[in-house]
Amino acid sequence: MKKVKFLLLPKEWSETGAILLGIAPVLIAVVVWLRSCRHPFFWDTIQLASRQAQWYYDQHFKYLLLPDAIDSGHPSGFGMYLALCWRGFGQLLLVSHLAILPFVGLILMGLFRLSKNFNGYSKWFFPVVVAMDPVFLGQISLVSPDVALFALFIWGLAGVLEKRSGLLFLCSIVLAIISLRGMMAVLALYFFYVVNLQPGERRRPVHWLRSTVPFIPAGLLALAFLGYHAWAKSWIGFHADSPWRESFTMVGFKGMLKNGIVLAWRIADYGRVFLVLATLTLAFKQYKTLRSNPFFSLVLITLFIQVPHFLLFQGVSAHRYLLPFYLALHLFFFMLLQQSQLQSRVKSILLGLVLLILASGNFWVYPTGIAQGWDSTPAHWPHFAMRKEVIQYLDQHSIALEEVGTTFPEIGPLHWRDLNGRQDGFSPLNLSQNEYVYFSSVMNDFSEEDRKLLFEKWTPVLTLKRAGLKTILFKKP
Repeated sequence: MKKVKFLLLPKEWSETGAILLGIAPVLIAVVVWLRSCRHPFFWDTIQLASRQAQWYYDQHFKYLLLPDAIDSGHPSGFGMYLALCWRGFGQLLLVSHLAILPFVGLILMGLFRLSKNFNGYSKWFFPVVVAMDPVFLGQISLVSPDVALFALFIWGLAGVLEKRSGLLFLCSIVLAIISLRGMMAVLALYFFYVVNLQPGERRRPVHWLRSTVPFIPAGLLALAFLGYHAWAKSWIGFHADSPWRESFTMVGFKGMLKNGIVLAWRIADYGRVFLVLATLTLAFKQYKTLRSNPFFSLVLITLFIQVPHFLLFQGVSAHRYLLPFYLALHLFFFMLLQQSQLQSRVKSILLGLVLLILASGNFWVYPTGIAQGWDSTPAHWPHFAMRKEVIQYLDQHSIALEEVGTTFPEIGPLHWRDLNGRQDGFSPLNLSQNEYVYFSSVMNDFSEEDRKLLFEKWTPVLTLKRAGLKTILFKKP
């Protein structure tokens, strides 16, 4: 292994440093998985993983389409996969988290594969920086279909860069059966494939047509599913009685401006702000050579594919939707850093700051009243221990869970989250009817009026605080 001078380390440390950096992403992922492998289902994974898998598990895979109550218009390949894991190994939380491990492994291997586009310590730091991304760590600690999406997108990207049609073919098909955003990821891969054609090839339509070949099966599969779903149910995405219909409400001009601000916040959130500023600064200094950076187009493609639904709809703005863009941003930054004429000392400091500030994002907790994407950072983990204490308190005092009102993500049977067989659960928040209210910092749906009334009029019978999070069980006065 060549000794490199990218970091300010003694020369004899170079090989050891590279080895440690190579091990770091694996250690990070292993520690996160071990700490979270018995966590309940949380946030959107309750519907997109647990409830969908439960349907296929109970129905013995007799039906393709889900009932409307849990059908969000997505292909349900991940729900089927999870149900198959339950059939084979038992319906347990541990089995559910084990089902994610193959995709985590694919992500790590894919990151090392992509790191071949860099040299020196950039090659070894790239997987570490991506592995410390809060959204990545938040998602792999959950039983999330977006982990599978991210894994297949990474390998699809490797297929484009290495011009491996077979790999693209396989990744595109799996992406198309994961979700609608998986289909969008296939579209991003296709555009990136076209952009990476040789200049002479891009000017000839025959090469455009040939470039579609690896994507045709995935496209046909996506069209077949959407067409069948529309024919069978007469809707795509949401319906009049859908629990998430409000999220797809079209907004006006002011709403689009607000959503644009939210999108910018999502891009810079959880410690990514310094990465964004560093990338913009480097891009400005190298604007004449941006075309030579192969990942500049990927940043634009992954961002513009997401912009329409971020801007046009009221509540479609989760951090995890941007995972392909975050990856493109990391790749773009590292290539800019590698191509820059900055001194090694400056590069080292810049890279160190990016890594440290991004790592700090895993612990960011905003003040009460500011909604944040709790599935997009490990900062939500203390919620599970406090939730367990609330349930134990209610059971010990013979208080029925149905008497306790709360909001997303804790409404409904405990089995949806804990796979423990308990069909009792918390009721939707209704301050005029609930005898008790379960409040937590990770619940974004408590309005300011609700919080004010609870904290001023209701009696707290159990108060728990951990790592910046707060959980309170209130009793009606």
